[in-house]
Amino acid sequence: TDKDTERKVFEYEKFVDERLKQDLKNVLDDRDKLYEQIAQYLQLRNNITVIKENQLKQMKTMVNLGCDFYAQAEVADTSFIFVNVGLGFHLQFTLDEALTFIDKKEQALNTRAEVLTRKASEIKAHIKVFLEAIAELLQLPGRSAPASI
Repeated sequence: TDKDTERKVFEYEKFVDERLKQDLKNVLDDRDKLYEQIAQYLQLRNNITVIKENQLKQMKTMVNLGCDFYAQAEVADTSFIFVNVGLGFHLQFTLDEALTFIDKKEQALNTRAEVLTRKASEIKAHIKVFLEAIAELLQLPGRSAPASI
């Protein structure tokens, strides 16, 4: 009956809007955070490469203290660097050790990003299936076709 069809359409639309689209947003947000981390490690790699190529033993730099508030800092010895390895821990590495760690960390982050990309694709496919089901329900015999979905 028309009431049952309208109820199903409403339930499907509610599920798509409240569940699937929210899940998609969460997955894409998580993936974006991973991409930000990858970009930070890439920037660190580039900085280490500049230090090594120019054989800098000391340097001056600007340090972000938080909320985009910067202070000038002087690095007296560039042979070691502290790297955030996760969970709030920072380890001291030589420049070569840091580059090795960054390569491995980037690989791991890229793998996680690929998993989230596949998950996002699956959620998009589910949304499409539900929208097609809604379109079919709205085009049942005795009903006029929807203007647009």
